[in-house]
Amino acid sequence: MQTHPGSEFQATNQGVEYMALDCGDQARILQLQQDILRLVALGYDAVEVCRQICLLEEQLLPNAVASVMLLDDEGQRLHVFAAPSVPVEGVAQLNGLRPGPGAGSCGNAVFRREPVFVENTHTDPRWEDLRQLACNFNIGACWSMPIRGKGGRVIGSFALSSFEHRLPSPFHHKLLEIGAFIVGIVLEQRRANEQLHLAGKVFEYSTEGIMITDAGNRIVSVNRAFTRITGYALDQVKGKNPSLLSAGRHGPAFYQKMWQSLAANGYWQGEIWNKARDGRVYPEWLSITAINGGDGKLGHYLGIFSDLSDKKRSDEIIWRQANYDALTGLPNRNRFYDRLEQAIKAALHNGGRLALLLIDLDHFKEVNDTVGHAYGDALLKAAGERLQACAGQNSVLARLGGDEFTLILPDIADNVSVEQTAQTFLDTLAAPFVLDGAASYLSASIGIALFPDDAVGIDALLKYADQAMYAAKNQGRNAWRYFTPALQIAAEHRSRTSSDLREALARGQFHLVYQPIVELATGRIRKAEALIRWQHPQRGFISPAEFIPLAEETRLIREIGGWVFERAVEQVAAWQAAYGADFQISVNKSPLQFKGDEDWVGYLVGLGLSGHSIVVEITEGLLLDADEQVSNKLLAFRDAGIQVAIDDFGTGYSSLSYLKKFDIDYLKIDQSFVRNLAPDSSDLVLCEAIVTMAHRLGMQVIAEGVETREQRDLLSAAGCDFAQGYWFAKPLSVADFETMLAKVG
Repeated sequence: MQTHPGSEFQATNQGVEYMALDCGDQARILQLQQDILRLVALGYDAVEVCRQICLLEEQLLPNAVASVMLLDDEGQRLHVFAAPSVPVEGVAQLNGLRPGPGAGSCGNAVFRREPVFVENTHTDPRWEDLRQLACNFNIGACWSMPIRGKGGRVIGSFALSSFEHRLPSPFHHKLLEIGAFIVGIVLEQRRANEQLHLAGKVFEYSTEGIMITDAGNRIVSVNRAFTRITGYALDQVKGKNPSLLSAGRHGPAFYQKMWQSLAANGYWQGEIWNKARDGRVYPEWLSITAINGGDGKLGHYLGIFSDLSDKKRSDEIIWRQANYDALTGLPNRNRFYDRLEQAIKAALHNGGRLALLLIDLDHFKEVNDTVGHAYGDALLKAAGERLQACAGQNSVLARLGGDEFTLILPDIADNVSVEQTAQTFLDTLAAPFVLDGAASYLSASIGIALFPDDAVGIDALLKYADQAMYAAKNQGRNAWRYFTPALQIAAEHRSRTSSDLREALARGQFHLVYQPIVELATGRIRKAEALIRWQHPQRGFISPAEFIPLAEETRLIREIGGWVFERAVEQVAAWQAAYGADFQISVNKSPLQFKGDEDWVGYLVGLGLSGHSIVVEITEGLLLDADEQVSNKLLAFRDAGIQVAIDDFGTGYSSLSYLKKFDIDYLKIDQSFVRNLAPDSSDLVLCEAIVTMAHRLGMQVIAEGVETREQRDLLSAAGCDFAQGYWFAKPLSVADFETMLAKVG
């Protein structure tokens, strides 16, 4: 019977019965099933079974090819799984087929979740997307049956493609049904086998130890990790009670609570100590789950555990890193606070006293700058060992950071023992340190605060010990000092000055003065250094030596320095208009100002000035610690024509390597070398050496602190380019500076 293209027959499992098959067809169907079952029984893998099913069905349907297509993991596209008689080119065109109304018989079968039988692939609309494929490979008809997996979900399609235009007979129908059904079983079995295989691999290769016991708590199975951790193989523990692993650290109550939890909840987990076969005792984290059988009765216990030995060691390392200094092994700041708090509580409880000593090594930064941080670290470690050796059994020595140590002396009966300890520290540090065959010398400044005499709180004690330590430094170093109320008064003065400093800029209390810089060869004045002054409305003149360090500490130096720069630039613009475009003003820049985003070059350009108008004075320390931000600003100065001077040259401890790295225009000889300048003095030799070195490197030299004619003449004879100091003029107001210029030209 002829039907129109697109007619469909529904499979028996969808409610429409097949017409009866004749005896021959039934025999062939039976033989097909037997052949397929034989393949399965022989253990062929899923791919080979599906290939053979395709080949067997092709033998029963001449002039046709069979294929199996499966959905990808996302369920979005079909890919050929088995198609032994389909050309490689055809497989390539079929791979990636997205199910849909025009995606051929297979794409429709998956899309509609029902069998699809197309009599004429050249005209049927359901083959619209694959029309070219049908023509290329002479596919006349195609019948496809959905392949169903677990739960009836569609996982792919089984198809017979004929080279003739025709519809399937009941026999063909049965071939499709058997093919799709068995392929579904084979694939589902493969998935189950893969899951079982994976589960077995997980069990066997898990990094956690796994132990399975029966309901009577006798060991049935263990994995490799169990053997690795405990040292016991399966044949050594099979049938035995897990109690053979017990380390004996837990009493009966512990295990009673464990079994009560298992009985009530079917689950227990916690930390437990066990013993390996070699006697090693180790901590483990153990989870035990009760597993019921199909009848709902207890069948097995599953124990999963991990050795916590490494974690315990890691925790110990982390705790030590959090509480002890890595370099010296001493308690760190965090641990020190805990111990000081405990010591104070004990003193309060016992009515006792304690002393807090703050020990700061003198000039230690110079060690790092001259011989390097590696040597400095070795020296710090050696110093810590010496201090620890004479600290006393009940005391607590800690390293707060850098070159700063602290000592807690509990239960002091009088101050004599405190003073003896402080002096012992100074004496033991005074002995030379011999490292890498070289001798180094250290001294320290020690501040002492007493509890409860000076303070009862941790922060106050530390603050007072710090004040006493700075008093020891100010009095010559290598000494110890007690905290006194006078130190607190001085600290309060610093605090008040710091507070007033915040208002000084806003209230217009700052002004600039200018010290002439004289060209020694001609006596001309074409440079000046801008210097800030502070006139406090109540306290009067406050020295820069007092407030500049405070401005650095509070970081107000950035705002103050910015104000100085702007005023100096405005002044140089006025003086260039009056005295010539070659006039320069030098401005001191703090290292902190290089950490901001101020556009100094842009400010100059905005006023129509050249970069040559300004000389930026910086310290050697800035170049020693120059990072990328500092380097970039110095390069920007060079590109803009702004010149750079090294202030107080010769007082640092650098290797001078920075002179090769950066474009430096001027070296300023510190006044400490000029003050005692005489014809036969070593200071003159140093000044001559600085001038010679600078000129050889293409730099000019400015001498500071020139106060006598002799100093001027010696510097001039040495080839020094410029000088400034009281011999020429003190720092002057704008009006006085202009008066001087009018006299000397």
